[in-house]
Amino acid sequence: MLMLAVKKKFVVEHTLAGIVLTGIVALVYHLFIPERYFLWFPAIPIFFYLFGLFYIGMFTFSIRLGQDKIAMTYMVCKAIKFILSAFVMIAYGFFVRHEIVAFIGTFIFFYFAFLIFETRFFLLFEEKLKQEKKNNEKTSVHSNNSASAG
Repeated sequence: MLMLAVKKKFVVEHTLAGIVLTGIVALVYHLFIPERYFLWFPAIPIFFYLFGLFYIGMFTFSIRLGQDKIAMTYMVCKAIKFILSAFVMIAYGFFVRHEIVAFIGTFIFFYFAFLIFETRFFLLFEEKLKQEKKNNEKTSVHSNNSASAG
């Protein structure tokens, strides 16, 4: 039940973050540097949004395997994201070749923005799990003491 709520919260916050970031970057391009705008711009937030959905899916899967797998899943997802991001930037440079610097700059901005968002979310979730585990241990310790005392 907890994981369903966490997944829903992540998707909502991830969607809002993606919309806000996309709007801000699009405004900057259209108001300040319209000559640098490139047609593949919408593909960048879509890439990171889809990867975020993959990320929370992997996170949900790993929690079923055990809480000890969460950190490994986080690291594996970050490695996959890094490798895919490098491939996307290299492919854009070789095949599209239009406003490469603007594309890579925008891509890196989104990469770090979503990296910060996902890391913050992961740390808060980890903290909540530890707090829940501590509360469960206190409850079980107190229930065992009261059972043996009675």
